[in-house]
Amino acid sequence: MITILLAGAGVALADRKRGSWGILGALGASQLSLHAFLQLVAGHQAGPDALGMPYSPLSMTLGHLGVVLLTGLLLARAEHALFVVARLLRSILPRRLRPLPSVVTERAVCIPADTVRVLAHFLHARVHALRGPPGSPFLDQSANAV
Repeated sequence: MITILLAGAGVALADRKRGSWGILGALGASQLSLHAFLQLVAGHQAGPDALGMPYSPLSMTLGHLGVVLLTGLLLARAEHALFVVARLLRSILPRRLRPLPSVVTERAVCIPADTVRVLAHFLHARVHALRGPPGSPFLDQSANAV
């Protein structure tokens, strides 16, 4: 669940250039939320008699701070490089593809055609066949018509 929430937050933050402070703030918030979540999960799984993590709070805080600063520096450099490449591609590639001009000046009218469904017609004829006694092939059909 926490992975889905953090991925959603990451996608929401990825729409524009944030800069170093924005990246550090997002990383710090994610580190704090993940740490609190994992502490909560570890406390429930270990039970009420558990001692918790064997690290001191100061070393844990310094470790998180170091990881946030290092990761923030790398992400800020990567963001800068990404926007340089995007600007370079924007200057090389055409701006926007324009649609071709319309050849037809008059409005075209579409008339739906009646579709012939051969299979449906065949099945309908088989199911709803003519009823009554069969006619004799030896009798003259014109004599019956009088």
